[in-house]
Amino acid sequence: MKVITSRQNPRIKALINIKKGRDPFLLIEGRNLINMAIELNLIVELFGMTPFPSDLKTTLISKEVATKLSDKESTDGFFALIKRPELSLDFTKDLVYLDNVNDPGNLGTIMRTALAFNFGGLLLSSGSVNLYNPKVLSGGQGAHFLLPTKESNPNHLKSLKDEGYHIVVTTLETENDLRSLPKGKGIIVLGNEARGVSKEVSALATHKVKIPISNIDSLNVAIAGAILMYERSKSN
Repeated sequence: MKVITSRQNPRIKALINIKKGRDPFLLIEGRNLINMAIELNLIVELFGMTPFPSDLKTTLISKEVATKLSDKESTDGFFALIKRPELSLDFTKDLVYLDNVNDPGNLGTIMRTALAFNFGGLLLSSGSVNLYNPKVLSGGQGAHFLLPTKESNPNHLKSLKDEGYHIVVTTLETENDLRSLPKGKGIIVLGNEARGVSKEVSALATHKVKIPISNIDSLNVAIAGAILMYERSKSN
């Protein structure tokens, strides 16, 4: 069986361009993610240094090509071109709004957490990190396949507020405990790692709450988001 050995191969160059996330397809890496994509019937083509253990045909690549495609320090040598999932937000459930969250690791973790606590989807401001950044795909561990996402902005957030959503923002400038969050549909707002929630978005808040912590001033945004999502899942 023929093996692609050149990093300059047109198909390999096309896969690298797809990693920029502006394409109807995605390139994913690693056996676990690929197995999830197979179960969801998303696979277009498999690539590997050895045949992938499935009934689907694998296009073989050399170690040098796998290293070129990989975004990890160590790769298992398996990649898949998949169809980008088309999922619609579930407006019967709580949502999460990301206000310029920049770290791909944080976004991946937030996605996994939102999926774990059965949120209806994720809204991302234009200033947030690319949803399909390879590190976000890796950190999401398959959440991209199951969690609806949508680009958003403060005007969209305001329209959802007008439709009856609670807009929940954390701040140190309140004594309202997060356990006082109201029942009903809510949107948890998570802000930028350095600057927090913008003034424009904060002004839309219907509820400002504080996570009670000691000894330090703040929490990582993904950790704070996990705490808020857990509390929301208990209150509804």
